[in-house]
Amino acid sequence: MIFSVGVLMVIGLSRSLSSTMQYAAASSEIVVLANARLDSLQAEPFDSLTIGSTSDTLRVGGTTYRRVVSVTLVTALLKQIDVSLTPLDAGQHPGYSATSYMANSW
Repeated sequence: MIFSVGVLMVIGLSRSLSSTMQYAAASSEIVVLANARLDSLQAEPFDSLTIGSTSDTLRVGGTTYRRVVSVTLVTALLKQIDVSLTPLDAGQHPGYSATSYMANSW
């Protein structure tokens, strides 16, 4: 009887651990995708970054995400770049957003 209860507890713990690992893997992947997009935009010349927003969808680990990229003019010499990934599927899925700035020289 005690052994059976112990086995059931381990099975429950295994499911919980599996869910946690899947969540962590998805979190890692969307962080990489967002930062890769941010890095690619920062590699562009200042004047080639168009002010405005674009969005697309991606699939990460079976979950659909909307990626929104926004470029805002803060001053004549400074642009703000925002990248966010938001899950579109129901359930508990990680989201992520990152912000960076790009400056132009005088």
